[in-house]
Amino acid sequence: MKTTALLPAGSVLLLLLSGLTWFCQPAGGGLPWAMQSIPLLLTLPGLCRGDRRARQWFGFILLFIVFVSIGQSFNPLPILRMLAITILLAAIALFGWLLYSMKSVSPVPSAQKES
Repeated sequence: MKTTALLPAGSVLLLLLSGLTWFCQPAGGGLPWAMQSIPLLLTLPGLCRGDRRARQWFGFILLFIVFVSIGQSFNPLPILRMLAITILLAAIALFGWLLYSMKSVSPVPSAQKES
């Protein structure tokens, strides 16, 4: 099994969890959901192809999601707090898997030096 096969599935899982957070909020608040979901959707085709640059951008997006979920983990509503902690754990696990998959793939060939 390819090491990058888990990354698109994890991206979809984060999309579903952030969508569930959006539906559980009492006052709507679709902007944080859109800020998380649109970049994930943009990197999803590249993750399915195993593109190295898409995996790098996915790492940046995961770090943003970690920061947002840490902020949301202080929410007074218990359901939103638990969803934020779940998203945080999923994002950290995906980031670890992303680092593992980047190590197991051969690096991009460098240009030949001119003599």
